[in-house]
Amino acid sequence: MKTKTILLSAFALVSISATAQKGSWYLGGNAGVSSTQSKREAGNTTTKEGKGTSWSFSPEIGTFLTEHLQVGLGLTLTGSKFDDQDTPTPGINRNNSYGATLYSRYFFGKEAFKPFVGVNISAAPGKSKYEEGNFSSESKTFNFGANINAGFGYAISKRFTTIGSFGFLGYSHNTSEQVGSNVKNKSSSFGLDAGTLGSRFNIGFYYTICQK
Repeated sequence: MKTKTILLSAFALVSISATAQKGSWYLGGNAGVSSTQSKREAGNTTTKEGKGTSWSFSPEIGTFLTEHLQVGLGLTLTGSKFDDQDTPTPGINRNNSYGATLYSRYFFGKEAFKPFVGVNISAAPGKSKYEEGNFSSESKTFNFGANINAGFGYAISKRFTTIGSFGFLGYSHNTSEQVGSNVKNKSSSFGLDAGTLGSRFNIGFYYTICQK
C-alpha cells in the first residue's frame, strides 16, 4: 500500500516583545490544507483505495493582563472529505466543525527567551455525513478538550516572536449522535503528553498590533 500526502500549512501567531507589556494586544492564527491518495499494488495491478482532503483555519486574538499573564481566544474552522474508491459503489464521507479555544499562559523571566505554562479549554460542535449511492447518514458531533501545556517564547524583534508549545496533561471527550435515531457514541481520554487541542508540539510566529 502506498499513501501520498501533500500538506500545506501557514502559521502567523502573536508577538511578545523582549519584556511583555501589560495591555498589549496581538492577532494571529494558523491555516492548513492537505491532500492524501492511497493506492494498493499487487504485481502489475494498482488499485486506488481512497482520496482525502482536509483544511483548517484558526484566527486568534489576545492580550496581556499583567507583565507575565497572557489570555487569548482562538476560533477554529475545519473540514474534510474522503472518497472511498475501493468499493463497488464509492462512498463519500464529509466532516465539518467549528469551535473556540480559550487559553491562558504565564511567562517566566524578563529576557528574550521566556518559558511558560498554560491552560487551554476548547469546544467544537460539528456535523458528519456519509453518502453511498442512494444511502446517506448524518451525525452531529461535539468535541471538548482541556489541557495543561508548557512551552517557550523567544522575541526575534520588538513585535515578532516565535512560540513553541505542547500539551503534557490533557483530557478530551468526543460525542457523535446519528440524526433521526437514538444512537450515540462517546469516547473520552486522559493522559500525559496528550494532544487534546492539536499537535503535541507546534511552533508559530506572533505579531503584536498594539503596545503600551
